[in-house]
Amino acid sequence: MPSKRISPAAGALIAPYAFDAETLRFLDRPLLMRMATLGSDGYPQVTPVWYLHENGSLFASTERDRIKYRNIMRDPRVGASIDDDHPYRGISVKGIAQVHSGDIVALVRRIVVRYIAADELDALMGWLFKGPRVVIEIKPISVVKIGAEWHND
Repeated sequence: MPSKRISPAAGALIAPYAFDAETLRFLDRPLLMRMATLGSDGYPQVTPVWYLHENGSLFASTERDRIKYRNIMRDPRVGASIDDDHPYRGISVKGIAQVHSGDIVALVRRIVVRYIAADELDALMGWLFKGPRVVIEIKPISVVKIGAEWHND
């Protein structure tokens, strides 16, 4: 449960989300997150992304010219789904996105290292930063566990 619920319309800061231990173990796995942003036509635009969780937030990286970046700049409300190969085990997230630019190399590296072999890391990091890059931080306002198979680890 969140430590504090604040309406995004209120423009106030959102307190860090308090993921329970079971969900944290689930999020530690290098699964794909399907992130949904709101397009200019009002329809969701969904993209699979690599992610990292830290301090109650979810982080993903993208290039500045991507649709999800433009959508977030227009409307920071996002949704996300993370599931594993079990058809009834995952989480669904609603949140507010914040874009980070500046000094993001170390954070992007922490995201990428979860998914690739160490000997490929430097080459991929070089490729990722050929163009302008940002990190999207999702600050959850609600998280729902999906399915009944949560206690069978």
